[in-house]
Amino acid sequence: MVLTETTLEPAFPEQKESALEDLACAVIEHAGRLEGKVRDPLRQDLVEVTRWMHCYYSNLIEGQHTRVPDIEAALRQDFSSEPEKSDLQQLALAHLACQRWAAGHDGSPFAPDFLCELHRRFYSELPASLRVATTWTGVKVPLEPGVLRTTDVKVGAHIGPPHGLVPALLRHFRQRYESPGISRAASIVAVAASHHRLAWIHPFRDGNGRVVRLFSDALIRRAGVDSGGLWSLSRGLASRREEYYERLAAADRERSSSSEDDGHGHLSERALREFCEFMLRVMLDQIAFMEKLLELDSLADRIERYVRMEAGMGEAGRRVFLLLREALYRGEFPRGEAGRIAGAGERTGRVALTAAIGAGLLRSKTPKSPVRIALPAKVLGTYFPQLFPPGQLQA
Repeated sequence: MVLTETTLEPAFPEQKESALEDLACAVIEHAGRLEGKVRDPLRQDLVEVTRWMHCYYSNLIEGQHTRVPDIEAALRQDFSSEPEKSDLQQLALAHLACQRWAAGHDGSPFAPDFLCELHRRFYSELPASLRVATTWTGVKVPLEPGVLRTTDVKVGAHIGPPHGLVPALLRHFRQRYESPGISRAASIVAVAASHHRLAWIHPFRDGNGRVVRLFSDALIRRAGVDSGGLWSLSRGLASRREEYYERLAAADRERSSSSEDDGHGHLSERALREFCEFMLRVMLDQIAFMEKLLELDSLADRIERYVRMEAGMGEAGRRVFLLLREALYRGEFPRGEAGRIAGAGERTGRVALTAAIGAGLLRSKTPKSPVRIALPAKVLGTYFPQLFPPGQLQA
């Protein structure tokens, strides 16, 4: 058959939508609840940790392990002497920079220019050893950042649409998902549906998986269900990596002409519906995970455990914890209140404050400004268990 820009249809699951709409409404409700869990400035630091999560897990899905302390070191421009590890640190920096740019972008995530810019910004920052594409025969060729593919591709069993059709497909993609009459619930379903359809188009020679996940991250933010940046879709997809790939592949199927339950487009409506249900459940699972993790009383207990058992502060640990707990609940506090908060005199409070800052547990913008909770990689395993896999937080 002759393929056209409408070959990606159906863009939305059109049959038995009520279950998906119920899931979408649950995503909206839980995302709103999560957003109210913490206040600034702690929220700002948690947003950065979430970016680390997206970076770590998106790379993990691609089979590349960039350990969290190595990401933290790269942000200090402290690169490993091992070329392979240094390349992975550069990969992490490119990913984080791309996320920050996308977070400040106020245009349409569906625009082909936005997608090309995601790809360009990501790959132009990488060393030459990582700026390559692999053909279906296994040959590595240079990759041009931000340029739509000019060759046909095959990934696993999926044969991408002809490269000459990609620009038209992307125009149709934008038109369908930016429909002005779309409901709030449908816009959440669109996060899932467009994730697959963009992967199916496979607009670039390589790097499509990362671009699609960065795109979905931007779309979740645009749909208003990112909870202020407090959860990561990529973490959920990485935890179910095999199923994620299986469902992506299943949704590549063409419509079954023998089934009345498979829509009327070129691709399988039933498989798209199942993929969307999978994605919405992953979203709900990750939001619920962060809701539980950010219960402040439980978080305070874990912070106390870290200070008393892992920080090696001895008797000063009790006062340091009181300062951390105050910063947790208030967001920040003036340095002059340290003695009162620690239940000690001014000098003793100052000593406890200095110890907390020196250990990287509290921080401030200037030597005299209010202090706030710090979230270095070394505390994440205790403060936020299961945020990252065991063994990925040790220096």
